[in-house]
Amino acid sequence: MLALLRPLLIGLLLIPVCCYWAQDQVIDRIFSLMVPPLALTILLALLNLPVRKAFPKLALNGREIAVVYAMLTIACAMSGEWMDMVAPSMYGFAVFSPNNPRYGTYILPYLPDWFFFRDPAPLKEFGEGGKTFGFFLSQLPMWWPKIGAWTLLLTLITTAMLCISALLKDQWVHKERLAFPLVQLPIALTEEAGPGQTPLWKNKLFWGSFAVVFAIDMLNGFSFLYPQLPHFNIRFLGDFNKAFVSPPWNQTGWTPVGIFPYLSALGFLMPTDLLFSLLVFFFVRKAQQIIAYSIGNEQGVFGGGGLTPSPPYFSEQSWGAFIGLFVSALWLARPHLKMLWAQISSGEKDTGENPGLPPRFLFVLMLVCIAGTAAIGVGIGLPLLFVLLYVGLFLAFSVAVTRLRAALGAPTHEMAFMGPHQLILDFHGSAGLSNELLTRTLATFHFMNRIHRTHTMPSLMEGLYLADRGKLSAKGMFLALFLAIPLGTVAGFLTHIYFGYHYTPVSWVSGELGGFVSNILSTPRPPNPTAMLAVLGGFTTVMLLDFIRFRIPGFWLHPAGYALAMNFGVDYYWFGLLIVLIVKVFVQRFYGLKGYSQLRQIALGLIVGEFMAELIWAGFSMLNERQMTYSISINGKMSWDQ
Repeated sequence: MLALLRPLLIGLLLIPVCCYWAQDQVIDRIFSLMVPPLALTILLALLNLPVRKAFPKLALNGREIAVVYAMLTIACAMSGEWMDMVAPSMYGFAVFSPNNPRYGTYILPYLPDWFFFRDPAPLKEFGEGGKTFGFFLSQLPMWWPKIGAWTLLLTLITTAMLCISALLKDQWVHKERLAFPLVQLPIALTEEAGPGQTPLWKNKLFWGSFAVVFAIDMLNGFSFLYPQLPHFNIRFLGDFNKAFVSPPWNQTGWTPVGIFPYLSALGFLMPTDLLFSLLVFFFVRKAQQIIAYSIGNEQGVFGGGGLTPSPPYFSEQSWGAFIGLFVSALWLARPHLKMLWAQISSGEKDTGENPGLPPRFLFVLMLVCIAGTAAIGVGIGLPLLFVLLYVGLFLAFSVAVTRLRAALGAPTHEMAFMGPHQLILDFHGSAGLSNELLTRTLATFHFMNRIHRTHTMPSLMEGLYLADRGKLSAKGMFLALFLAIPLGTVAGFLTHIYFGYHYTPVSWVSGELGGFVSNILSTPRPPNPTAMLAVLGGFTTVMLLDFIRFRIPGFWLHPAGYALAMNFGVDYYWFGLLIVLIVKVFVQRFYGLKGYSQLRQIALGLIVGEFMAELIWAGFSMLNERQMTYSISINGKMSWDQ
């Protein structure tokens, strides 16, 4: 454990920087491989190279850098999109209640005081901007109780996910041997090169692809600041949907044609069958929109999203698919779960290849965290069984998302408005639920429902995988991840609140949530049988695909591709993945493993080149008080036109 002291201290020092970046440059952490933690790790590895030559005893080894990366990833996730949901709603209903009567009618009377401000008076200076750092520090006493309550809730639910990850790690890593594509770059950065192997930093293909994409991003960045300079655009070249002018063929919504180098490069690291499946089901989803319009259902960018389901019920299909992935994961893990239960019952220690904390300890800690979350729910006025069902659905969904990312390595997993609330409204309806229950549930647990691009559980599992791959202490990595959870949460809160005093507060989330609550309360809805059938259809599709794959080895359609493609995030980068699939199949067919190894080096160079360029442009923006700069991201500063 003493060997972890240095990386823990470095991680603690870098967490505030990482969380500041995550809150200031929001678009840098909306994809699976988030920029702030990886860019800071790359920078740390680069700075470590001269130290290794001059003072080898003082230099960090690859294992220590891996611990730092894992901590930064969790901290970034905690201060990511969950923070975007929680922090604005914590103050937003109070701050904006004078201008929005819906808040006073539907929301403020039912908000629990533990988590939300209800009186706008103490927050008068918060939305004005222009305040100093010293003034921000002077206002913190009134914020600490709310920060503490939210940190406790988020830490409890995330620690439960950490325990589940630790219990499932041996099954997914050693027995099923899932690919974990997204950690291939961190592994390449942190693993020591063996005898006869060329380190990543000395590979010519890596540096060639790095140089090309880095030069393009720097040129585009200067062109953004100085428009008279040339601009090299490959990101959004057009909209495939515009090729069709008449219905039903124009009902597929926005279908951009373009290439994002870092997202496309991740496709080279994905298993080929999963990459193929993702693209096939993306086109299946678009075909469903054409069919839905043909039978009388107008389509937009995404049909049937949000908490108001409509044909073709993509969100419901996704829910069914993720339930199927969860059930499938449990079914495959039956022998492992049986062994775990025996160890839990007897109190045996972990007998895996890289032993971690005792299974009984992990199981009890998981139950304590779930019980603590349930106690908070009961404390704010929710029924115990309702909270347990709600949290159970979220944890099942979290396991499925984690398994999807461990197997597929999806560049994004953007599942907007998917969460327990959607299933409850579809299967139970809102008519029999009180206004108090609906408001308190949706306001307090909104982070479980809004979007899952920076979901914490996949990053927790990847951190444990890094420890296993690098022969690190599993107990030490568990401790590092556990510490990063509350520290990242608090750092995210403090950064967000400081921005509220120094700039202006983020208000759209509270407005969006207020609209949802008022809509649900003002228009009670019964159970939706069609939505239920869509959930069943998604579940059945996953089960059927698994059934076929178990009996036909090499079958190319994977259920993980269906689960991910039924939601919106793939739309940004589908074209780049299509190009990657063609290139990858060609190289593997004619050049074999050697050709694929070279392709992998090129892919890693593309990712590092883009992230280093983003480090420069994001750093420039942060140092210059949020000056608008070029970004490698899929949306944000420049809308859809990059």
